[in-house]
Formats: sequence, structure tokens, C-alpha cells
Amino acid sequence: MDDGAEQALLGSWMALFLIFAGRKFTQPIKDDIGDKSVFMFNAPSEEEKRSLIQRLEQQQQ
Repeated sequence: MDDGAEQALLGSWMALFLIFAGRKFTQPIKDDIGDKSVFMFNAPSEEEKRSLIQRLEQQQQ
């Protein structure tokens, strides 16, 4: 692969990565699904989970 094609691919990757990173900073926490959020959701008691679910559902409306 010549240098021009390599630089074009690298530039494209960098642009797409910046878009991804920028959107992560503006993404609401409740929509950020990841391993940590799963563990944080499973840590509270059942009553606290129900309360959290109700608050999230109210925010969607």
C-alpha cells in the first residue's frame, strides 16, 4: 500500500474516532450501556432497582 492510501485510511479512521468520542461525551448516562453500568444496576437492592427504573421511565416521557 502506498503512503497516500495509508494516510487517507489513517485520516478517515481518525475522523471517525473523533466523531465517536464526541458523541460519547454528549450521550446521556442512562443510554451509555457498558459493563460498568450493568454491575452498578445489579448492586442495589430490588427496591432501589424498581425506584431507578421508575425514574428512568419518567425521564423518557
